[in-house]
Amino acid sequence: MRRCIEWYKPAHPVRVIDLGAADVNGSYRQLFDPEDAFTGFDLAPGNGVDVVLEDPYHLPLPDASVDIVVSGQMLEHCPQFWRQFTEIARVMKEGGLAFIIAPSAGKIHRYPVDCYRFYPDAYEALAEWSGLRLVHHWLDERGPWRDLVGVFQKGGDLKAVTAPKPAKRLPLFDGEHPDPAAEATGGKVPYLDVLAQMHALLKPRLYLEIGVRKGKSLRLCQGDSIGIDPSADLDQPPENLTFFPCTSDDFFFFHAQTILKKPVDFAFIDGMHLLENVYRDFANLERFMASGGVVCIDDVLPNHPLQAKRDRCTRVWCGDVWRLISILAAKRPDLQITLLDTAPSGLLVIRKLNPKTRVLLDTYNPLMRKLLEDDPEVPEDVLLRKAALTPNEATIRSALGLPSVA
Repeated sequence: MRRCIEWYKPAHPVRVIDLGAADVNGSYRQLFDPEDAFTGFDLAPGNGVDVVLEDPYHLPLPDASVDIVVSGQMLEHCPQFWRQFTEIARVMKEGGLAFIIAPSAGKIHRYPVDCYRFYPDAYEALAEWSGLRLVHHWLDERGPWRDLVGVFQKGGDLKAVTAPKPAKRLPLFDGEHPDPAAEATGGKVPYLDVLAQMHALLKPRLYLEIGVRKGKSLRLCQGDSIGIDPSADLDQPPENLTFFPCTSDDFFFFHAQTILKKPVDFAFIDGMHLLENVYRDFANLERFMASGGVVCIDDVLPNHPLQAKRDRCTRVWCGDVWRLISILAAKRPDLQITLLDTAPSGLLVIRKLNPKTRVLLDTYNPLMRKLLEDDPEVPEDVLLRKAALTPNEATIRSALGLPSVA
């Protein structure tokens, strides 16, 4: 829904109604501006509900009185959803918009009934039935619901967004923690030296990097490379680089299917240092990796508890990326995972990838909801790097699945 609003909502204040507005797992109200007139409708009183409907198929609103209709995870609970769509079309102003989200998968979840799952052709049919135009629709790959998202317009000439808007540059953290211990670094070998060895051994035909910063690690690649970063500051871009100044989520949404025609041999994830971001990056990336491909993830071994906080307060910052290690060990025992004791904050090497698996995507929503309820302290074993190996030729070759040198 945030994506719908950021891409399609007009800049001026609008009148918004939410159908199925009860705040069960969050409310869409918070995504709109305070100046927008927002009214929540549902069939029973509850948090987020402004109007309780007496008739689920009649909205107590005049014709052509609403700028935007939003509805998420409601249609599957509506026995005659086509009648609801007729009402949506009736109350929309000419040129008005409807942002509709409904699951295409998932278990039965009555509220009080659970009748349907929706596929792209369903939204085409609903647009034809109601007289609306289906401007844009897509399936969210994340499970368990794999939501179908639709943007509808009443008349008008709105076109589907086909490329990400220019990304806002993230502000740089300019400062240090007053406690010098909070800025400590560790590791036996600089991570760039280890990456250079890996490039020399793997000789990737296609290398992909998320979070390129000034491009130091990008320049290690001698083959074709793809860089993704909304806030990069490239000093000397490599000649063989294709660069995307957008978030990794936008890259995989808009570009991956057309750009990644050949599989990725080697990838380095050094983007946003939050668990949900690195989880999505790895799950999205694995689908495009080559057989025998390798993914490295930076900043998995914080040197101080403050470096592992989700809210950044140190110059040396790892966030809660360290939590991915145990998730992969539990959810994906088929992977080969190696921790290397690199400076300044550790390197995770992953191989035996499976581009066809959906395990991480299918468990994303419930897992993230559970894990992000708190910001746990980083375990002592992680701080002490007890599971990390010294990066030497033998350990690096083993991590890459290459035979040892006699």
